[in-house]
Amino acid sequence: MRAMIVKDLRMIARERTIMSAMAILIFIASFSSIITFGLLVLYKPDFIALSGVKVGVAGECPVLKMSGADVRYQSLEDGLNDFYRGEIDALIYLPRENTSSVNFVTVYLPKDEITGIIASSKVKEILKEYQKRLRERNGIPPDHGFRFYDDEFRRSEIKEGSSITFRFIYAVLIPLLIITTAIISGGLAIDLISEEYETKTYEIIISTPLSSTEFISSKISVSLLISSVLSAIWIALLYLNVGIKNPALLFIYSISLSMIFSSLGSISSLIFRDRERSQLVFSLISVSFVTASFSSSSMMAGVAARISAGSYYTATEFLAYPFAGAVLLVSAIVLSKRLEIMD
Repeated sequence: MRAMIVKDLRMIARERTIMSAMAILIFIASFSSIITFGLLVLYKPDFIALSGVKVGVAGECPVLKMSGADVRYQSLEDGLNDFYRGEIDALIYLPRENTSSVNFVTVYLPKDEITGIIASSKVKEILKEYQKRLRERNGIPPDHGFRFYDDEFRRSEIKEGSSITFRFIYAVLIPLLIITTAIISGGLAIDLISEEYETKTYEIIISTPLSSTEFISSKISVSLLISSVLSAIWIALLYLNVGIKNPALLFIYSISLSMIFSSLGSISSLIFRDRERSQLVFSLISVSFVTASFSSSSMMAGVAARISAGSYYTATEFLAYPFAGAVLLVSAIVLSKRLEIMD
């Protein structure tokens, strides 16, 4: 069995199509930040220029106006006029400043989401600087944190998971990397099994002490080994580039999906014993899975997004996929045994 695994690995190393597909996934993970930026530029061509967003401050607030504002207004009306005309990208309004007590500011942001994301980041920096200046003025030690409170002075946690960038990375890029890795794993299983049938070496292998169970197990093991290495690489790259959460759980989840697709590919090959028909059936199944995976937050894409983003997910949602993979793996092994008896 070990000799067969080594032989299959050598064959995969010579397959340019498979190696190219793996290289593309690694490239995407390596340059995920640049790719995201490029897509944002395509979505909104003037995105690059938005790094120079202008934030105005209105009201009787000299300290706030000195904390990084690009444009200063005496009245709210003047500030809003420029805001609606597009002269500024965001407006902070503080009617009358109180340097020794609490100040409530009103922030106006544009409807355009990308501009709003960048402008809100700059607003946050201005308010941080304002907080620092007020602390220095009142002799309060500097605080590196930045807390949010509601109008009843209750601590509020501001979630930062609603931007286009966030949605692309966690709701599109990571699920597609996981699903593509699983599909590659299934395709590998089909190629490895179909080759033995097409070259008439399956009968020779079965005539040796190697059983059909060991035969199918070795093919699935090779495909899972490749998907494990591939998953480990792109998860590590995303962890370094993006800072995803739960990389270990994401790795287990990726292997679980690869087990599902590898088993499906193996079952297809065992039934049809022909590469073209097996790939056709597997492709139809894969397309159905990929389409369904984005239909619900409990499906493959949704669970992958929540795991990598550190959001809430249930144990049932996570364990359902390793369980399904194990069931399909056992089904493939049982099917190979029955087909051996029939042959």
